[in-house]
Amino acid sequence: MKLPALILAVTVSTISLASGVVSMTSVDDFSASSESWQIGGAGIQPVRVASAGPDGLTGYLSHLSDGSSANGKWLMWTSHADWTGNYLSAGITGISLWTNVSSGSSPVSLRVAFDGAGGWFYSSALSISTGWAAQLFSLNSSNFTYATGSGGTGLYNDTFSGVTRFEILAGGGAVSYRSGGDLLQAGTSTNTILIDTITAVPEPSALSLLAVGLGMVLQQRRRTV
Repeated sequence: MKLPALILAVTVSTISLASGVVSMTSVDDFSASSESWQIGGAGIQPVRVASAGPDGLTGYLSHLSDGSSANGKWLMWTSHADWTGNYLSAGITGISLWTNVSSGSSPVSLRVAFDGAGGWFYSSALSISTGWAAQLFSLNSSNFTYATGSGGTGLYNDTFSGVTRFEILAGGGAVSYRSGGDLLQAGTSTNTILIDTITAVPEPSALSLLAVGLGMVLQQRRRTV
């Protein structure tokens, strides 16, 4: 392996492995499966739709809430390894995703939330509507609120340095913690919401470091041609 390529490999692995699991390459595009997103044992689970999504790839996730019983509230979560770990040391500053309200009331308030040693923290809401649109949630501490009663230390850094569950929730009600199932909810709703291409957004310094490594490789290639 040439030296610049080795530098690039070290650069990428340093960025990706600093968190242990979650990294700047974490993405769920639903091109092959539902990527472990779930609502628990009861109710209708999120369903992968094998049609082209807004990213041009085949597959996106469709999930419904019917205002009653197990699907009364719109929420889904994952504990997959791609989304657990230390977001702070990984340099992840945002979560981007595509959304579409395909049925029910619109617009809808959408949030992301994270659980860990500090308890549950949920973001400010973004308003989503009918039609595919890109959304970006900042992971800055000022954009998050501790979910009362969710346990832990109540400290943002304690949760984001060791995330154990990542949740997406929608609804017009106040966010509340439900101990049964260890989740957050935002009131009942009647909606079908489509989700595609959930991506970890790295801080600019991480992108700059990767760009430097790529630049060194390209420079070496020019010299050896």
